[in-house]
Amino acid sequence: MGEEKEKFLKEFGDDYGYPNSPKNIDEIRASEFKRLDQLVYLDHAGATLYSELQMEMIFKDLTSNVYGNPHSQSDTSSSTSDLVRAARQQVLDYCNASPKDYKCIFTSGATAALKLVGEAFPWSTESSFMYTMENHNSVLGIREYALSQGAVAFAVDIEEVEHHNVQPRSALSSIKLSQHPPQRRSGARIFEEASKASSVYNLFAFPSECNFSGVKFSLDLVKIIKEDSERALGGSSYCRGRWMVLIDAAKGCATQPPDLARFPADFVVISFYKIFGYPTGLGALIVRTEAAELLKKTYFSGGTVAATIADVDFVRRREGIEESFEDGTLSFLSVASIHHGFRIINNLTITAIDRHTSSLGTYVRKMLLALRHGNGAVVCRIYGDSAKISSRECGPTVAFNLKRPDGSWFGYREVEKLASLSGIQLRTGCFCNPGACAKYLGLSHMDLRSNIEAGHVCWDDYDILNGKPIGAVRISFGYMSTFEDAKKFISFLVNTFVSIPSPAGNGYLTRRESMPFSSKGIHLKSITVYPIKSCAGFNVDSWPLSTTAGLQHDREWILRSPSGEILTQKKAPEMCLISTSIDLGRGILYVQSPRCKMKLQINLEPALSFGVKEEMELQSQRYEVQCYDNEINLWFTNAIARPCTLLRCFPSDHRCFVNESGSVGMCRDIESKLNFVNEAQFLLVSEESVSELNSRLISNVQKGSLAQPIHVEPMRFRPNLVISGAEPYAEDDWRSLMIGKDRFTSLGGCNRCKMINLDPQTGPVQKSTEPLATLASFRRVKGKIFFGILLRYDNVDTVVGPKDNDAEAPQLQVGQRVYPDSSFE
Repeated sequence: MGEEKEKFLKEFGDDYGYPNSPKNIDEIRASEFKRLDQLVYLDHAGATLYSELQMEMIFKDLTSNVYGNPHSQSDTSSSTSDLVRAARQQVLDYCNASPKDYKCIFTSGATAALKLVGEAFPWSTESSFMYTMENHNSVLGIREYALSQGAVAFAVDIEEVEHHNVQPRSALSSIKLSQHPPQRRSGARIFEEASKASSVYNLFAFPSECNFSGVKFSLDLVKIIKEDSERALGGSSYCRGRWMVLIDAAKGCATQPPDLARFPADFVVISFYKIFGYPTGLGALIVRTEAAELLKKTYFSGGTVAATIADVDFVRRREGIEESFEDGTLSFLSVASIHHGFRIINNLTITAIDRHTSSLGTYVRKMLLALRHGNGAVVCRIYGDSAKISSRECGPTVAFNLKRPDGSWFGYREVEKLASLSGIQLRTGCFCNPGACAKYLGLSHMDLRSNIEAGHVCWDDYDILNGKPIGAVRISFGYMSTFEDAKKFISFLVNTFVSIPSPAGNGYLTRRESMPFSSKGIHLKSITVYPIKSCAGFNVDSWPLSTTAGLQHDREWILRSPSGEILTQKKAPEMCLISTSIDLGRGILYVQSPRCKMKLQINLEPALSFGVKEEMELQSQRYEVQCYDNEINLWFTNAIARPCTLLRCFPSDHRCFVNESGSVGMCRDIESKLNFVNEAQFLLVSEESVSELNSRLISNVQKGSLAQPIHVEPMRFRPNLVISGAEPYAEDDWRSLMIGKDRFTSLGGCNRCKMINLDPQTGPVQKSTEPLATLASFRRVKGKIFFGILLRYDNVDTVVGPKDNDAEAPQLQVGQRVYPDSSFE
């Protein structure tokens, strides 16, 4: 046992590892989660993991028993009905809810349970919908039902007030509610007569645990709102009437389910895959019997009616609460599976799970708060209740962002990308919780609107806008998480993001020391043309330049999915197996694939090959493209095993355009006409830089950080030009260069992605974390991992068009001398 773990156990040993359970944490991981070898999974707030023992029990159950549709009277159906009744009781027991007072309605998930409440709640023009800022989007969606019925909606901030005296304090005196401006659509009116209040129903929704920050909300809110809402809201005119309370326990139920005997909420929603991983697509609404009788359900379906007449407006609904709200056939096999999930949880006990996961969360928060850069600057900003961040009241979820030594922010996408390369799975963004995100990140309404106008939407690649992070990094622990998981995560952060006094250890881009540069012996080693974007290219000894100021026909074609998505190896790795070649003399593009018997021939003459013409946008450029017939599209569909169509960039004056926000997107070369490239006309890689990288990969194997030896060739980086004879990474400093008589301008380093980790040379496409992980350790600048440089051809006026004689076009030739200008700025 290491010193760090001994120190951890000294502080958390009573809570960590299930010492009083049949298996301790190390035994659980070794026997029930063997698939986590070399993987650190830290997204349990998104979805926890099922155990192998759990799945074995489910498989044995389903292969030993016959379960029929419960909407029948057969023996197998009756057995299923008995099983469903037992499962409902298990769910109620989990939340300490009496079957006399509560019913369990199974749904397709927590979101479906919330939707059910929203659409069936007895809204009126005098109703109020109140919710905390830290609610998930699935709760905010209820607002649409309230506002559409003329009700008023408003958010509140919840603050726990500290009392320093020793006098007993009430639940109300310890919690402060601050109301945000009300929202209304249909002119909801404020009623004045108290006698009407008894017929008005209001709804208050809050999470038991914030899925953004991990902050736990006091369940005293249930009684406060139900019994003394007027006082809690300071006499607000919106607080009259009867208040009902909804707890979103989808996140909190995994470690601390609400005790409904003590805190009698009207509605509680839970999600089973958040508790024990499997099944997905199943949740539950635990509803107070009195509240269920007030819900007004419009739709009926099979299973929810006792009798109907098809051609007459007659329906008699089933009287049971569960049956009247569960539309269609219940997912009874999934319901059968939750018994085995609860068995796992009950063997450990939910109290022990809470203590175990909280100990890991508390340890990580303390470690993060202690991190400092070499200049003493704070590394980490943790989000949540500042008074509780170091305590165990924040639970097993930690949300944070990282800062550089100069106080600027690391992008959370950078953290996620590098974590993935290190075998650590976490989550970034706002986690579908816009209120908590804006609150903790300090984003004003103006900031949010500005970000949206800049193009920011959920799941995009933006992470820093106007100098502010627009999301966060989130890690979360589950019942099977270990100290080793936490330690590896902290070590990853320290090694990757914490600067030390020596610049060489900072993990940033290595540049050569300033010295006179000798260009002796540098020459063009190879030229590669990639006709179809993301497919394999072909090598040539010489090749003409085209009107796109790149290599003629380079990335002139793309594959597009039926949904309009441009396909690359990131989405379709099989594209790297499609080989290409061009015979300029015959005017034919040849395409081959191991999945297709026929060798495809595509005529380069537009009049002989093009079909329908259309316009499209890609990488902030507008293109005029031509489509191909079904025979060619079917060939590519078979080659990559997914539907797609082939498009060709039509020779025209297509140019980069600036979008409404003033951004030019990813395109770095905004002055040239371009084919279907991401950033520039050419990518140049140095043979010596590749060799130096391979030396590092060999060293990593010797050090034990790489299990298998790996050797990369220059073609792994998909360069157009490979040079030889320069010092490793000398190209980083080149401002421009001459190849023969042609001048090129450097646009800077090429930001690499996971595509360079795909290796098609061994047969089936192999995925790994290398060489990107090694590059990230020494070639990273502000979230980008650079290797090779992008070039723009400067002699555009000398390039002839496609109808002119190719012999007159400038050509690049293997063996030409390369003359760089250094001092890149």
